[in-house]
Amino acid sequence: MNKPKVLILGGYGTFGSRISRALCDRGYHVIINGRHFHQAQTLKHSILEANFKAQITVSCFDVHSELNLYLKKLKPNLVIHTCGPFQKQHTGIAQITIKAGVHYIDLSDDREYVQAMQALNELAVQQGVTAITGASTVPTLSSAVLTHLQDQYAIKQFKTVKIGISPGQKTARGLATTAAVLSYIGKPLKPWPGSKKPRYGWQDTYLQAYPNISSRLMGNCEAPDLDCLHDHFRIEELTFSAGMESKLLHRLIWLSSWLVRLGLPVKLTKHAPWLLKTSRHFDSLGSENGGMHVEVQVRVGKGQKTIKKTWFIEATGNQGPQIPAIPAILMAEKILKQNTQAGVQACINLIPLADYLSALQQYDAKHFHSCIE
Repeated sequence: MNKPKVLILGGYGTFGSRISRALCDRGYHVIINGRHFHQAQTLKHSILEANFKAQITVSCFDVHSELNLYLKKLKPNLVIHTCGPFQKQHTGIAQITIKAGVHYIDLSDDREYVQAMQALNELAVQQGVTAITGASTVPTLSSAVLTHLQDQYAIKQFKTVKIGISPGQKTARGLATTAAVLSYIGKPLKPWPGSKKPRYGWQDTYLQAYPNISSRLMGNCEAPDLDCLHDHFRIEELTFSAGMESKLLHRLIWLSSWLVRLGLPVKLTKHAPWLLKTSRHFDSLGSENGGMHVEVQVRVGKGQKTIKKTWFIEATGNQGPQIPAIPAILMAEKILKQNTQAGVQACINLIPLADYLSALQQYDAKHFHSCIE
């Protein structure tokens, strides 16, 4: 019996390589795509050394101009799109995949992209394929946490929800991701349900403590959660933030946000290469440890007393990038086992928190710690 084929666009990248390994271990035929044949071949040999029975194909082509041709040639059952950043990226890859009658998953963490994907819902239904967008830490894990807290504490409505992510200073980051972050620093964020006042990128700074890793400064950040979570939860006020491990570096970015907000002619994205290189000089001040928190406040009892609960996850030893890879791995299995319905859906409430954490523990349990305080 032929194994289901999964074409992974960007299959040897930070997240794509982890997804490739995991799906090979689960017995699927993985097709690794990327621009550089040597890097794809290196990953293939690495996987085969650990699992000589793995079925892997390398197929390097331009996903923007040759995808349709290679879908006909390779005949995958599923395409996983990991070629970020998704900021300013159009949904053409998804549209071509869906038109070809192939299931689709992406790791988008961009508000506009996830919203734009909804326009392809009718096409996906017509073609009888499942298309999952936002299969990443947010909104997949954040929504799983909210559902878990809602069920555990019988919460009917959240007074406030505050979500934040902070990677380790030494965690791999690329030029494209850097440019994407710089694109909204100091600029007004598009309003969303539950935003009580105008918000500006990387501002409204606060200090977040974590149970076992260093505390982090946090500032306003774009995320699909801002638009999507209100469709699934009753939330009065919602905020999302991100932060650097190096407080000095975070403050320098915060200062840059004010230069932009005050209207000075600062084009941060033009200086992305230099700023990325400069940020690496701060690596000695940080670690490979990252964290995420979801803080909720709810009213309880007749007196409407407000109580606060905060869920944390911490990743050490440079294992943080495994967290965004988990949703695509688990959703791929669901789709290929025909446990999903046709149409486009943001990856919200599709993976229970227990399943998410269980999948992480399979890799190296000592590097992941989650708790509620």
